[in-house]
Amino acid sequence: MRFEKQVQIEAPRQEIWALLWDVPRVVRCIPGCDAAETIEPYQQYQATVQEKVGPFKIRIPLDIEVVTHEAPERLVANAKGRDGKLQSHLKIELDLTLVALAPQVTALNVRADVAVLGKLGTLGHSVIVRKGNEIVGQFATALQAELQPKEGC
Repeated sequence: MRFEKQVQIEAPRQEIWALLWDVPRVVRCIPGCDAAETIEPYQQYQATVQEKVGPFKIRIPLDIEVVTHEAPERLVANAKGRDGKLQSHLKIELDLTLVALAPQVTALNVRADVAVLGKLGTLGHSVIVRKGNEIVGQFATALQAELQPKEGC
């Protein structure tokens, strides 16, 4: 299934681009992501995400591969993982684009093709898309907060 969402972030495109590659900072912005590590910079990463989706609480270790990146405007990545407890598989093809709308305003366009198999897949399209859109919204809000100047710094 595919979902697409656009959110506006009050920050220059270059700052957002830099944040996307700063693993410790970006982890704080991803809902449910409690661990991530760089395997090979700009190419391979691993992350663990746990989230409640419908009646299920999932915990999925993800292998993430960057397919292409064109600084500072586009990032394409694939992620796949498995929740052994629920016998569910998740595969995500993610395409992020950053469009400068003004010097301090950037549109983050998210397109994700998601395949969900196993118990998690029984929830249906609408539940998974709703959760995906919720996660993207929370990510954008957290990204905006992460980019704000910290008082006392």
